[in-house]
Amino acid sequence: MKEHDAEFTSFRDDEEHVKKMTEWLKIQEKKLDFLLNDPKGKAVAPEKREKWIKESQEAIAMARAELSK
Repeated sequence: MKEHDAEFTSFRDDEEHVKKMTEWLKIQEKKLDFLLNDPKGKAVAPEKREKWIKESQEAIAMARAELSK
């Protein structure tokens, strides 16, 4: 019985991780879209904007790779 409980807990934890990672991915995609397409995003200082774009792209790639496992 304890083994079954441990498996269920592990599954539930995995499911929660996927949910959180999916939500985080959506936030990063919105952030990237804002920086690339929104006039206010384009108004951010160029060096800072480029840094944030790069960080967002890396975060999106990492999240997608994690979710595809």
